[in-house]
Amino acid sequence: MKYIYIILIFVFFSCSNDQPVPDDVMSKNQMIDFLFDVNLINSSRGFISKSNSNYFMVRDTMLFRKHSIDCLTFVRSNSFYTKNPKLYMEVYNGINKKIKTIKDSLRDVKK
Repeated sequence: MKYIYIILIFVFFSCSNDQPVPDDVMSKNQMIDFLFDVNLINSSRGFISKSNSNYFMVRDTMLFRKHSIDCLTFVRSNSFYTKNPKLYMEVYNGINKKIKTIKDSLRDVKK
């Protein structure tokens, strides 16, 4: 029974989100901005737009260029955040905040 408590304490402390972000990994804010753009582009690909502002023609290389990263940096970053689920949840909470801000501003314009 004593060993179970030791293992539980070890697991609890190993899951902390105080891990420093390595230099070759995108910061949390960079991940938020990048994944927001990825989600925006992927969402727009499901619609047929009557305007010329459809994001269907945006290529991945354009997205990497916009954020000044390469695909390897994104793969490393995604791997790091996947291994740190608390940090990844913070990234997706940041994306949700950006979406909410845009929705609220559109709602204000509509009024």
